[in-house]
Amino acid sequence: MAITPPWPKPLPYTANLLRRLARGWTSWFGLLNEWDFRIALGELNLLGLRVFLVNDRALVRRVLVEEVENFPKHPYTLWILEPLIGRAIFSVNGEEWARQRRLIDQAFQAAQLERVYPAMAAATDAMLERLDQELAQQPDAMQGAVVDIEAAMTWVTADVIVRTILSRPLQADEAREVVEAFGRYQRRAARALVLRFLHLPRRWVQRSLQRDAGVIRRWIQGVIEERLAAPDAGGDDLLAYLMAAHDPVSGTSFSAEELVDQVCFLFLAGHETSASALSSACWLLALDPTCQQRFWAEVDGVAEEGGLAPERLRKLDYGAAVFQETLRLYPPVSFFIRERQSTETTLQASRCPVGSLLTFSPWVIHRHEDHWPEPNQFRPERFLLDCSTPEERRLSREAWLPYGLGPRKCPGAAFAQQEALLVLAELIGKYQLLPASEGIGPEWVGRLTLRSANGVLLRLVPRQ
Repeated sequence: MAITPPWPKPLPYTANLLRRLARGWTSWFGLLNEWDFRIALGELNLLGLRVFLVNDRALVRRVLVEEVENFPKHPYTLWILEPLIGRAIFSVNGEEWARQRRLIDQAFQAAQLERVYPAMAAATDAMLERLDQELAQQPDAMQGAVVDIEAAMTWVTADVIVRTILSRPLQADEAREVVEAFGRYQRRAARALVLRFLHLPRRWVQRSLQRDAGVIRRWIQGVIEERLAAPDAGGDDLLAYLMAAHDPVSGTSFSAEELVDQVCFLFLAGHETSASALSSACWLLALDPTCQQRFWAEVDGVAEEGGLAPERLRKLDYGAAVFQETLRLYPPVSFFIRERQSTETTLQASRCPVGSLLTFSPWVIHRHEDHWPEPNQFRPERFLLDCSTPEERRLSREAWLPYGLGPRKCPGAAFAQQEALLVLAELIGKYQLLPASEGIGPEWVGRLTLRSANGVLLRLVPRQ
C-alpha cells in the first residue's frame, strides 16, 4: 500500500504581493498558493515584471526544448549565482554557453562513469566508517543510533565531488568550513532573489553573497593554481579532463578563471543536489518499511554475485525506481527561470512581452493534479517498466524534470544516478532505516536547492 509522505502544503491565495513576497523570504514555497497545483498557466504583474508559472506540458516542451534560443536563462540566475560560480555553464547563454557545454561534455565523456566509480566507492566507505563510529559511541550499539542523515549525505556527496574532481578525500576541517559556507549562501541567495524582485541594486544584492562565496572560491582556486603549476602531479580526475578539454569550434580551452567557475558550479550542483536527493530518499525508505525491505532484498541479491560493481548497480531496477520517485516528490532544484527574448509572443491566450520571467517548478509539475495520478503518494512502481502504465511512462518523459529538459539538461545526470544508487545500496545493505520519532519529520524549505530546516533525523539499526 502506497504511503503519502508529509510535504509543505501550498498556502491560501492572497492578492497582496508584499505579503506573498514576505511569505517567500525564507523559502520560495511561500510564494505558491493552492491554485498553482491546478492551473496550466499562472500569471501576475510583479512590480512591473510580467511573471508566468508554466505547468502545461506542451508549453514546457516549447520553452525548454523547441525554442531554447528565444527563452534563455533569466539574468536573475546569473546575478544570484555569479558571486559563487562566476560565468559558469549553468547561468550563461548563447555561444558562451555552447562553447562551455562542448568542453564540459568532452571532459565528462573522457572521465566515464567506470573511471570515477572507485572514488565514489571510497567516499561511500568513509561515510560508513563515520556512521559506525557514531553507533559505537552508543551504550547499546545494536539498538542503533539517531543520526542526522542530511548531514551524513552532505559530507559524503561533497567527498565524492572532491575525490572525483581533485583526486583526494575531503578533510574534516574542509567539510565543516565549505559546507557551512554553502548553507549560508543558500539562505542568503533565497532572500537575494526576493530583493531583486523589489528592484534593489544588483551590486547590493551580490555584496550580501560575496563573503560566503569567497570562502568556497578561494579554496577551489588554491587547488586549481597548485595543479596548473604542476599539471603532472594530478591524478586521473575530472579536473585533469577539464584542463585538457579543447573546443574544436573556437580552438580554445578553459582559462584558469573559467576552471574555477566550472569547478565551483560542479561542486554546487554535484554536492548540493545529490545531498538533498539522498536525504529525501533515506527519509522515504524509513517511512515505508515494505519499500525498504524490497530494496534491501534486491541489493542483497546483487551483492551476492560479487559486490556492487558498476555493472551490478545497473541491475538495481527497484532501487533506481525508488530514486526516480524520490526526485519526483522532492526534486532538489525545485524551480528555475527563463526570460522571453527577441520578440513578443503568446503563451496559450496570454500575452508574453519581451523581458517576461517564466518560472518552471518541478516541485509543482511533479505534484500537479493534471499530470501524475495520486501525485502526492510515494509509489516507485511508477518507474518500473513491468508495473507502470503507458501514461506513466509518457509522464516520465514529459512531466518529470529533476534534471531539466532539452539541450540544457544537466550533463551530470548519469553521474548522479550512479552515485545515488551506490550510496543508498551500501547504506541499506548495512543498516535498517527507521524514523527517529513519530510525528517529527523534515521541515522542507525551497532555496537554491531543497533542504530541511531541522535536518533529517533517522534511527540507524545495524542489520544482523
